[in-house]
Amino acid sequence: MKFTYCPHCGTKAIPKEIGDEGMIPYCEACKIPLFEMFSTCVLSIVVNEQNEVALIQQSYGNPRFAGVAGFMKCGETAEDAAKREVIEEIGLVPESVTFLESHWYDIKCQLMLGFMVHVKKDEFRLSDEVAQAQWFSFEDAVHTVREGSIVQKLIQKAETMV
Repeated sequence: MKFTYCPHCGTKAIPKEIGDEGMIPYCEACKIPLFEMFSTCVLSIVVNEQNEVALIQQSYGNPRFAGVAGFMKCGETAEDAAKREVIEEIGLVPESVTFLESHWYDIKCQLMLGFMVHVKKDEFRLSDEVAQAQWFSFEDAVHTVREGSIVQKLIQKAETMV
């Protein structure tokens, strides 16, 4: 989000040179720079003890299989967000969470934080957001998701770590 007006006082922002940052919207009334904001999301590669990967299809939007993902909430760590999303979307309890890598998702202006989440294989308990979930081998998972996608890159990275 780029600021035109100050979110604190409503004064129209002006461009101001801010050190190495360059020209940044600035509120003269509050005396603060208004740096761009973006959403931070978690994207998890859920892996069971048999080295299978859980992929989901959402009940809305894109019908392709994807990883378990969601937005971070205020006050929540990225690891806690990854655990929460796995519990909420597929009803499995995370045993461990390992950071994989981050990716910028330009289409939606989001920072995606990738994790590998280990769970015990069990029946999925799907949220209303999820149409279906399925276990895949790493090889099948890589070929099931969209070619070149962030989730595909994370699956490939996770496979090198199991």
